[in-house]
Amino acid sequence: GMVEMIPNAETLRKIQVEHGVTGSFKDRPLADWLQKHNPEEDEYEKAVENFIYSCAGCCVATYVLGICDRHNDNIMLKTTGHMFHIDFGRFLGHAQMFGNIKRDRAPFVFTSDMAYVINGGDKPSSRFHDFVDLCCQAYNLIRKHTHLFLNLLGLMLSCGIPELSDLEDLKYVYDALRPQDSDADATTYFTRLIESSLGSVATKLNFFIHNLAQMKFTGSDARPTLSFAPRTHTIKTSGRIRDVFLCRHERVFNPSKGYTYVVKVQRESPGEVTFVQRTFEEFQELHNKLRLLFPSSLLPSFPSRFVIGRSRGEAVAERRKEELNGYIWHLIHAAPEVAECDLIYTFFHPLPRDEKAAGTNPTPKAADTAWAQPLGKVGGEVKLSISYKNNKLFIMVMHIRGLPPLQDGNDPDPYVKTYLLPDPQKTTKRKTKVARKTCNPTYNEMLVYDGIPRGDLQQRELRLSVLSEEGFWENILLGEVGIRLRDLDLAQEKMGWFALGSRGHGTL
Repeated sequence: GMVEMIPNAETLRKIQVEHGVTGSFKDRPLADWLQKHNPEEDEYEKAVENFIYSCAGCCVATYVLGICDRHNDNIMLKTTGHMFHIDFGRFLGHAQMFGNIKRDRAPFVFTSDMAYVINGGDKPSSRFHDFVDLCCQAYNLIRKHTHLFLNLLGLMLSCGIPELSDLEDLKYVYDALRPQDSDADATTYFTRLIESSLGSVATKLNFFIHNLAQMKFTGSDARPTLSFAPRTHTIKTSGRIRDVFLCRHERVFNPSKGYTYVVKVQRESPGEVTFVQRTFEEFQELHNKLRLLFPSSLLPSFPSRFVIGRSRGEAVAERRKEELNGYIWHLIHAAPEVAECDLIYTFFHPLPRDEKAAGTNPTPKAADTAWAQPLGKVGGEVKLSISYKNNKLFIMVMHIRGLPPLQDGNDPDPYVKTYLLPDPQKTTKRKTKVARKTCNPTYNEMLVYDGIPRGDLQQRELRLSVLSEEGFWENILLGEVGIRLRDLDLAQEKMGWFALGSRGHGTL
């Protein structure tokens, strides 16, 4: 065997429970943890890139080898964004059971908090397309070596490993690799596995049950920590705080839109004044974790989170500034066991982001305002793979990016429809499934036209339309592209992005 020591890494469970025992059901823990350890924008982008590649590798490898016991203490994350698995005691589909129920019910572990890191938020983005493409490329590369893997595993049948003892265990790998499938069919298949894993509630429930079990096993001696602070600070390491004052609120756009509050912190050391920026949600996390340590009688009341109207409006931010000012004043002047506790000194200790923003006012960058697309705009691109073989035309609809939102500002429910024109009887209509509430859907669906001679194709145009399904109402056209097949070299596969417009031809 081989053992590798991985520094600067933490289990998903410890990262998730920083947001409470239900942290496995929340989307932000992994992204927040990476942001905490990579405060610079270029550092964070590199960490996300590492996460995308390593997550794709984990998904493919654990699926092919049927790695089981995938709870959140067996998956780890480095501060550099690399995700990796540990503990391979159960594999080839030999999962642990709860009675008659398998613990590992999803094809592999890919949860919404992982997708949140990849997308940079809770909506699909073009980076998710990159992730899906990486997974499918890796899967197809491994499939080309199916017989090598089967031979290597076959050599181990006599080694006495319980999970690898007969031909049925080898058949698990054969079935997972699907060597009889074409690359296109395998791409479609693995895309459906990603969707199934992402939509699995069982994985998060398994994580949650494991969180509860570990709490019972380890007891409640562990002191609560703040999810956004890389390390704990104390009165001895930071110096006694003499006064705090919430100066102002500022509009921020990254990593999400909202308001941050600038707090002036003055310590007893002569002239030592620092400024820290904290959001309302971070103040609330501090209060919730103080409640775990101290009875309510020792703590000031926290401002209500409930507001009428827009919760991020200027008026609400101004009102909360006054309420939070009173709250932190009472905290600093509370009983010594409260005012001098590590949580408070950690909260008011400067973070890397505070040092970076010292003396500056956050202003939105062009990249941060990409969410504000003009309504009603016709645009976006569709990624296609077009090939022709044995009198069959294959249209792989892969991804769409940059669709405009609907007139009411909501995201569309897009699907793709194709025709081979001219087609007066409309017998060549093909459709993909409908993606829900997204401007950047992934399909990886194959649309096939059979029995079409090459000479006939030279006279045809592929008309592709992207529409939003509207239930009882007429579906809304989001964009179209017309592709003259005579312009393509059908002797080889043509893959690329086609621009969508109102009418007319797209470009490859």
